[in-house]
Amino acid sequence: MYLKVAGISDKGLRRSQNEDHILLDDELFTNDYRKASFDNKTIQAVFAVADGIGGHRAGEVASEEVLTDLFRFTEQLSKGLDFEDVKAEFSRWIRSTHEHLNKMSVENSSYEGMGTTLTGVFCYSDKFISFHAGDSRLYHFSKGKLKQLTTDHTLAWLTNDFAIPSNYIANSIGGGKIPFVDVHDLTSIIKTGDMLLLCSDGLTDMITDEELESLLMEPDAQKIVKQVYEKGARDNVSFLIMEIM
Repeated sequence: MYLKVAGISDKGLRRSQNEDHILLDDELFTNDYRKASFDNKTIQAVFAVADGIGGHRAGEVASEEVLTDLFRFTEQLSKGLDFEDVKAEFSRWIRSTHEHLNKMSVENSSYEGMGTTLTGVFCYSDKFISFHAGDSRLYHFSKGKLKQLTTDHTLAWLTNDFAIPSNYIANSIGGGKIPFVDVHDLTSIIKTGDMLLLCSDGLTDMITDEELESLLMEPDAQKIVKQVYEKGARDNVSFLIMEIM
């Protein structure tokens, strides 16, 4: 399969800074637009969105630190592991990175309480492996229909009590208790012509699933951001569109 990937991270209209970062394999960026192409049969690649949590620059630092470490982790991962081994390695990595962020927050008071969400896809040994912690999301777009593949790790979703505000995050890297990571092998559901959408909640809080379905029929990352702006762009908005060709 051939992958065409485009990503954009934007501050939005109301936030003073962008706490999101995007990892497009070896490119880490924020406040920018990038695109690239990959052959997933020959290239081991990782794609992820991280939405930072914390005041001052703390959230921005957390999302950057985690994605920097994620790329290092996936680059150093042994070849030829089966899915269960990869899943176990991700669990070990997320705990280690969580401890690293907590140590930074102790050593520097301006980073106190910082953390980040993380949602991504790892192309490894011809597999599509998803990983997820927090309330950023991964969607599968196939035959004109959009399906959310991740569960929001918020108190509302995890307790099924939707009277709780949606921004109460129950799972993050840094900023709380030891995190957990959902890891799934998506290979069997991915077909040529499908898309995967990775995004922070700055997108999904502004654009409905039906609107996203319409926009993804002819995917254009900059056009999607324009529509978010037309609706007020209350938060940072970051997303990656992975087209499987």
